[in-house]
Amino acid sequence: MRLDSLTDYTVVAVKGIYYLPEESDPAVSPEAIELIFKESGSLDLTSGTDWTLRIEKGDWPKLPKWCYPPDEWAYRDIPALSSEVLGKIHAVDKQVNGYGGLVQVELQFEGGSRIVAASGESLTVTFTSADKS
Repeated sequence: MRLDSLTDYTVVAVKGIYYLPEESDPAVSPEAIELIFKESGSLDLTSGTDWTLRIEKGDWPKLPKWCYPPDEWAYRDIPALSSEVLGKIHAVDKQVNGYGGLVQVELQFEGGSRIVAASGESLTVTFTSADKS
């Protein structure tokens, strides 16, 4: 799925994909996030080994194939997003590095909320609620 085609998709949930052996660390961030769409399907955003942002078709509720061994991975709510209603994606902004590789995406929702996913050594996810924008 291309990022440009995400506008008008409605996000009903965002789940973090966590590596369980690291989960005891309170500072741990998700290895990926999965956007679950009302229209069916889902999309995974994760940091690649080259520190670019990888975007893959999701298979919700199944974990991505790269989550191996599967019993060491799990979906979890992202505390900042657990009760937020995001709704329809209004705009998608991309940022690329000097080589043209995608390193950040910002999803803007009709109500004013935003999610930014940025690649690097680990995935960084920031959320801005509509009432805080």
